[in-house]
Amino acid sequence: MRSLRSIFLLTTILSFLLLPTHAQFGIKKGTPISNPNNEATIDPSTGTPQQQKEGGFLSEKDAADMSAIIEEAMKDVETMAMVTKLKEENSDHLSELRQLSPMEVLGGMKEVLDNMKLIEYLFQDKERAVKEMEKEGMIDKAHVKKYRKDPDLLEQDTRRGLYFQFISLAVVGGFIE
Repeated sequence: MRSLRSIFLLTTILSFLLLPTHAQFGIKKGTPISNPNNEATIDPSTGTPQQQKEGGFLSEKDAADMSAIIEEAMKDVETMAMVTKLKEENSDHLSELRQLSPMEVLGGMKEVLDNMKLIEYLFQDKERAVKEMEKEGMIDKAHVKKYRKDPDLLEQDTRRGLYFQFISLAVVGGFIE
């Protein structure tokens, strides 16, 4: 799994370097996927980790959220152009990733989905988000000043990175052709 993360980190970094994009694509900013601190949106069927292991790690809510993101992505022209470019320019990396089991791909997609949900909460206080992400080593030292000055840019870059990871995994899993 660590190898998977390093590959996605490398792919994400390469995408930021190779795919200069100034438009927002995918899910519009402010569109909540679900709110992690709202009890009404938490699916009680997810249970404990042991119960999840016994009954599957993907809840119906997670599956519905993933499906909604994939459906919206397939309607988005810029996302589909990104997918085409990803397939053309990174076919060797994609073929490596296609060797992962379907459970590993779905597990990665769920992890990214969970992170997408958490950033809704994290970026409620943008300055604190910058501090926390810097403290956790999630921000490259070269970009710290830029993100301190413009926390909205960090939020935008984080959303883009997570969206790209999710779409990349969906391509690897065959959910987006």
